[in-house]
Amino acid sequence: MTRTKQLVSIVSFTLVILALQITAAAQSASFTRSDFPLLGNNQVVADLNGDSVPDLAGVGRNSATVMLGSASGAFRPKVEFPAGGPAQDLAAGDFNGDGRVDLAVSINDPAISLSLLTGNGDGTFNAPVTFQINSAHVDSPAIVATDLDNDGRLDLVLAHSLSCFTSPCSAARTITVLLGFGDGTFQFPIEIEVGTGMVRIAVGDFNRDTIKDLAIAGDRSQVYTLLGVGNGTFLQQPTITLTADTLGVDGTDIDVADLNGDTIQDLVVAIPTNGSRTAILLGNGDGTFRAPSILTEPNLLVPQYQVIGDFNRDSFPDLAITLANGSRGLFEIRNGNGDGTFRAPLMYAVPPPLSSVGGGPLASGDFNRDGRPDIALPITGASPSLAVLLNSTGAAVVQPALGTLTATPSTVAAGGTTELRISLSAGVAPANGFTFTVSSSNSAVLSVPSSIFMPAGTSTVRFTGNARNVTSTQSATVRVRNTQLGGRDVTVTVTPGTTTPPPPATDTVRITRAEYDSSKRVLRVEATSTSSSATLQVFVSATGQLIGTLSNNGGGQYRGELNSATNPQNITVRSSLGGVATRAVDAR
Repeated sequence: MTRTKQLVSIVSFTLVILALQITAAAQSASFTRSDFPLLGNNQVVADLNGDSVPDLAGVGRNSATVMLGSASGAFRPKVEFPAGGPAQDLAAGDFNGDGRVDLAVSINDPAISLSLLTGNGDGTFNAPVTFQINSAHVDSPAIVATDLDNDGRLDLVLAHSLSCFTSPCSAARTITVLLGFGDGTFQFPIEIEVGTGMVRIAVGDFNRDTIKDLAIAGDRSQVYTLLGVGNGTFLQQPTITLTADTLGVDGTDIDVADLNGDTIQDLVVAIPTNGSRTAILLGNGDGTFRAPSILTEPNLLVPQYQVIGDFNRDSFPDLAITLANGSRGLFEIRNGNGDGTFRAPLMYAVPPPLSSVGGGPLASGDFNRDGRPDIALPITGASPSLAVLLNSTGAAVVQPALGTLTATPSTVAAGGTTELRISLSAGVAPANGFTFTVSSSNSAVLSVPSSIFMPAGTSTVRFTGNARNVTSTQSATVRVRNTQLGGRDVTVTVTPGTTTPPPPATDTVRITRAEYDSSKRVLRVEATSTSSSATLQVFVSATGQLIGTLSNNGGGQYRGELNSATNPQNITVRSSLGGVATRAVDAR
């Protein structure tokens, strides 16, 4: 290659790099905003009514609050469900194994530490079942749900911060672990001493052993990491100190994500007080972390909560951070470079001057199912409310994808029904909808419709399976198929139903004659009933085959000569009023 060509190539390559850098630098997230009444102090995103659309749940003063979402990204009005006491935090999950999302709520009360609100599957919840799980009577500002012992059942971890129910107040140092039985109850609490100032818990697998680990933000610039053993206990690692100055440098949030693309989980910690900072901890994959990298907030805007997502759609994780001092913006986004570093903050949701508002604990989800991460932003201060920000960055191209086929309940008694639900994991049905063929591997056990239609713009459809009468426990596999999406299977177990006893007999039947004339192939039967209005029929006792009906001669007397190809050997006479009699047949 000549020098001129080399120079041209270098210049062209440089221009490409510059163009990519300019494009990346120019790409920032954009949002459309809708405002709602404040949902609560803390909030989680979960599908509470089984329609595959994210919903929001939060904590009120003494309640769990719910806003059900729609595929358009709009939310229905807030509904409150009693929590049994002053609510602090909540976690969503199926704790009783019925396929419906429940809410576990931590309670700040000396007599109650935890409430469980079981879900009905439609976004409503039952009255709380309360537990006292901490004898020290401390508060529980943080709760998470995860499977700590890999038994397929959800467990709970509660972090404690203060004990102020009796004077003087003292700092709490423990977490409580509750291993779930899977039926809405829990094993005896495990108390583990960790450290002070715990307000947020992150769940991850920091040493990549497939067992859940914990990272907890503490006070005095501390982060506590606990490596799971697999039985609900942990090996606590040396405490990480984030900054050289520790006085009043308290953590307010902690999150887990792979920030630099090495498939190892990293941590983001908010340490807003005495410095307005955010700490980045890149993981080593063995449960340890590199020295923290500190992002200092300009203008002391106090970054206190964050969520992680690709908000500007460049395939790198970004940080969305709420600001307690919201004068320049209620939240900011620091776009990630893909290597664990982040760019200067961009401000969003700038309030009018002198508004005296700030941002609260963020939640993120794809609220309108367009493939872009959206944000639910609590606004705190003088005018509390909830802002829902739908991400409008770039073109939305989301291909519908088949998610799950579920049966609730998956075990049903004969004669009962089960609700089967097809859900999309991404996107919504197109303008002409989706038609699914439906089949049962054993229609004699469970019958289903031959097809079901998912209307345009929806992401879930439900239909009913009818359990047939069975004499022993049997199973049937329901299969749904769509030519574009593929298919899913689910197995339903049908158990024998409770046999309804026949009504009590209102008459008494006696057989006075039963003779079989083999030469004429005639069966002669005479019988009586205590009722003169009954209808009496004759059956082969061995097979239940009907031979014929006796004539009513009045006064409770019945007689008949019935054609029969062979001697039935034994006959049963049944009355329409319930009477039954059996007798051996005499041969002639």
